[in-house]
Amino acid sequence: MSTMRYCELHELHNCADCAPREPRDSAPISDWGDWPVAAIIVHASGKAHLPGCTHITPADIRPPRYGWVLTPSPGAWRRLASSSPLRATQGNIARAAVSRCMDCDATQ
Repeated sequence: MSTMRYCELHELHNCADCAPREPRDSAPISDWGDWPVAAIIVHASGKAHLPGCTHITPADIRPPRYGWVLTPSPGAWRRLASSSPLRATQGNIARAAVSRCMDCDATQ
């Protein structure tokens, strides 16, 4: 378990955009090693996930089902909403996230 880190920039504990993340129990750490900690993965359903999410495995993340943003802008995770979708920049770039995975969000 990591200690809570405070982000001065966004004034949040364990800021999703700035705090380093530890992979969760879904896949071996080495499987998520190629994913930047700030990446946001966009599922066909419009749900956004973070690297290490227990709902997905790295080997499954490929177009056309998924799109992703390796370097999202600061605050992108917190802004995710139907009124502020995040468009994938790689993989299936037609994908747009409009909501956050509750399990991923709980870690932030």
